[in-house]
Amino acid sequence: MQQPDSNIMPEVKEIEIPETSNMGVSVEGSELWFPNADTLTLPEFDKFNQQSYYIEIFNRGSNPFDYSVETKNDWMEISESEGIIESQKRIWVNILWDKIPSGNVSSELIVKGSEGSKVFINILVNNPTSPERESLDGFVESNGYISIEAENFSNINTSNRIMWQIIPNLGRTSSAITPLHVNAIARKVENNTPCLEYKVYLFTTGEISVNAYLSPTLNFMNKPEGIFYAISFDDQPPQIITMTNNPNPPDLNHDPVWNRWVADNIYISISKHQIDKPGEHVLKFWMVDPGVVLQKLVIDTGGLKSSCLGPPESFKYLKY
Repeated sequence: MQQPDSNIMPEVKEIEIPETSNMGVSVEGSELWFPNADTLTLPEFDKFNQQSYYIEIFNRGSNPFDYSVETKNDWMEISESEGIIESQKRIWVNILWDKIPSGNVSSELIVKGSEGSKVFINILVNNPTSPERESLDGFVESNGYISIEAENFSNINTSNRIMWQIIPNLGRTSSAITPLHVNAIARKVENNTPCLEYKVYLFTTGEISVNAYLSPTLNFMNKPEGIFYAISFDDQPPQIITMTNNPNPPDLNHDPVWNRWVADNIYISISKHQIDKPGEHVLKFWMVDPGVVLQKLVIDTGGLKSSCLGPPESFKYLKY
């Protein structure tokens, strides 16, 4: 039965906005907002990604009000430090990297409204003395994760019979990549096994997770365990991972997991790894079975937040 059951216009109500000035403030990367919270925190800035983050000032009433943004340091740059809010306005915050002290630096902004409201916004900056930004090679960790679009590999390993094919615009946020040909037999992971390599720079050590964003793939080889791929860092032994719950074709109408994969156009598989020291590492995605289509890799070092599409791609520096 299709919804709705009958062709009836639902009841429509207009939102009544009070005839007053009432400031609201939210910040990028947070579900909190003022006046429900008196203090807000922007995501961490770092010298490698050199991010810009925004503050959203909005009117919870119908009358315009004046606003001002006060800073305590000369190393912060605000796109508009004062103005008038009729509906809403996005204010961008940048760091002047040639002025800020080295190390982990913290400060705050104060957003004031002419109707008397005030909110404090915490600013956290990671500005280590080493490594130098120009010395990096690969994707750099920031805010507890590294996000990589599959097509942006640092190195690619093939064999006489296997190549990697980029499929334009297949991914939800970019393109996807898959090993060809599809009739290839399953391979044992060895030094000459086809793989994709991604250079990364990690500040975190200990256990981390790798989230592999994969396109839904039928178990066309009818393997009882499903379709396999492998993940590893550096010279660590590869972990053989299965795409579980990818059914054989006859089971499609009775598999809610598969239906969800298709509806979302994604299956996220998670593996755990140990990193012994900070610095440069190589993440490797190995072919085991054909038919695995990789869209994205996200390394979670402890700060990854839940989202529909995953975080945007991290900063990548190329060493020539």
